[in-house]
Amino acid sequence: MFDYCQPTRIHFGAGRIREIGRICKRYGRVGFMVTTPDEPLRPLYEKIKGLLLEQGMETVHFDQVSPNPSVEMVQKGFEQLRESKASFVLGVGGGSSIDTAKTLAFTNGKDAIDWDELFCRYSSPYENYESYSDGVLPLISVPTTSGTGSQVTQAAVITRGKEKITFYHPQNFSRECILDPELMMTLPNRITASTGFDAFTHAFESYINPRASRYSEMDSMEAMRLVVENLPKVLKDPGNLEYRSNLAMADTLAGRALANSGAQAPHPLSEIIGGITHLPHGEALAVVFPAFIRHSIEANREKYEKAARIFCKEAKSAEELFELLVSFLKEIGLYQTMKEMEVDREAFEEMLQSPVLDVLPFGNRDELETILRESYE
Repeated sequence: MFDYCQPTRIHFGAGRIREIGRICKRYGRVGFMVTTPDEPLRPLYEKIKGLLLEQGMETVHFDQVSPNPSVEMVQKGFEQLRESKASFVLGVGGGSSIDTAKTLAFTNGKDAIDWDELFCRYSSPYENYESYSDGVLPLISVPTTSGTGSQVTQAAVITRGKEKITFYHPQNFSRECILDPELMMTLPNRITASTGFDAFTHAFESYINPRASRYSEMDSMEAMRLVVENLPKVLKDPGNLEYRSNLAMADTLAGRALANSGAQAPHPLSEIIGGITHLPHGEALAVVFPAFIRHSIEANREKYEKAARIFCKEAKSAEELFELLVSFLKEIGLYQTMKEMEVDREAFEEMLQSPVLDVLPFGNRDELETILRESYE
């Protein structure tokens, strides 16, 4: 017995961004676009505004999204959205932009954002919560990276102080998303590697999560295969549309699996690291994954054997997965310890003091601290 939900309408394929005006028009005439201020993406932002204008639509642009979006930054967007009279929210960019867009669409109509309510009341990815308010706006997502899967999940990750906290709600699912691999063609290699590995971890962690189902496992296995086969290739040939398309597909399949089965220990551990150090999410995941694999073989022996054969068809044991994963991380340039990434001892000790280690369902504090220690040096 299992539940599986994926309500987002997905428009996949090269050049599909040209359809954004038609897609958005059904949601009203004023769109609230949420993006980073990145100069290289300005032509895309202007293109989208022009395509919406062709359909007689107006765009209000909030372009202050930063990596690891903070409650303070979201508050600025909340205030601008309240004055905009927008009828839908359009998130364009990576996970930070889409998560910010989710939060703004979700809290629209409220007098203020009650962060304690969001983080405490909506803490489970498996709960089918009732509607939040009458003011929730439709969300349309246009990812420009292949990794976060945020366009097809009900999760939004927001940073408060030094903590990255996730809230979940069915109304966080995008109504529609446009997955156009042409938008990823000029993505720098470091971001391609980091987000690509993020997609792999979504697939891997949802695959071994006890809530995995036959539906989600199909998503997970195909997503892992696509990342392993295409990420090293696209790093050597960044302009290859076929490789970019395959990674965009992997990102979406992994996001679907994650939305339905949930993560495992590496994700909350990486969020502890990211909240304190501001390391990119995919790089923080790469830091903890080898130690996690080493310490979780016995509990996942059968699935680790299958995962190992994704990297090498001749693999015969779960133990081989560790070396195969390390080799893959080296190949994509993400095999580093926290110390090698210049995380100082003070920041590391702060990670070990995180209260999150006491409440995670993925192991006791000693087990989780061991993974962090082995990931540091």
